[in-house]
Amino acid sequence: MTPEHLPTEQYEAQLAEKVARLQSMMAPFSDLVPEVFRSPVSHYRMRAEFRLWHDGDDLYHIMFGSADQKPDSR
Repeated sequence: MTPEHLPTEQYEAQLAEKVARLQSMMAPFSDLVPEVFRSPVSHYRMRAEFRLWHDGDDLYHIMFGSADQKPDSR
């Protein structure tokens, strides 16, 4: 895969696999279904960075946009 040729026809399959992998990893901790935000089929890769962590019984998440690397939510 190169920047000149991205497999946009595989977007739905890639997204479904990513959601399934996340649900599998989180299954021991929660049975919640993730809310999925679909991106445009092209130019959707490498748009954000996510981090998860916990402090005692509290769970936190943060998302950085690719443009400014400032937190969008906590």
